[in-house]
Amino acid sequence: MFLKIFKYGGTNGVAFIADTALLLTLDYLLNVRREYIAFVCYLCGSLVSYVLAKRFVFESGWLKEKPRFEFVAYLFGGLIGAIITAFIFALMASLGFNNILFQKVVSGVISFFTVFVYRNYIVFRKQWTNNNYYFKNALMKKLSFLKNI
Repeated sequence: MFLKIFKYGGTNGVAFIADTALLLTLDYLLNVRREYIAFVCYLCGSLVSYVLAKRFVFESGWLKEKPRFEFVAYLFGGLIGAIITAFIFALMASLGFNNILFQKVVSGVISFFTVFVYRNYIVFRKQWTNNNYYFKNALMKKLSFLKNI
């Protein structure tokens, strides 16, 4: 597990750099609240993360036959991380911490572990046992709209 977290950290380090570069650029160019920009940038970083994590970190799991489901489920993790990031940016700004890099690092650490747990144990899970079969079926029903894409 340590090796997987280390690999995930490396691939997400690249995504973090891309995400942060975009964040700094958009923050400089636009007059938009920083938490909104951080939200969008995190989602962009999730796209980079998906490509790298699929190649270097995660083996095919229970969604290997359904790549669209896997992609959407992975990006849902990005949405979770983006919400956490935006919330932390807003919270830190309300507390007077307005340094964008400090906000990004703090939110990055918290979202990293939260999203890793989701992606490792839900998206790239090897198989489903009777204990979690209900959750799998509920998740598949929620994602069933993708069949028409």
